Amino acid sequence: MVIHTVMVAAKPGTPGPHYDTSLKEFDNERTCWTGEACKMEFQSEFRCRCPHWYYCRSPGRYYHAYCTMSALGYIWIQPGGLLPDDDNNQ
Repeated sequence: MVIHTVMVAAKPGTPGPHYDTSLKEFDNERTCWTGEACKMEFQSEFRCRCPHWYYCRSPGRYYHAYCTMSALGYIWIQPGGLLPDDDNNQ
């Protein structure tokens, strides 16, 4: 019996996650729902704060970002939120 494992990248040639800490302000201090847009494209403030253990993630810098547990793509680090190495320090 032979078992093969195939790894498929979502976008070939795409590097790992990119972390952006440039935003420091919130439109309000409300907590986002899972899957809710935490940042709108071209805005300089977060719309809401992602729950603990969630990232504010988008496919690129100029796209809407949503609260998700996935740390792939473009990650907007929210003040007081999850940091890139937090998932490794459990």
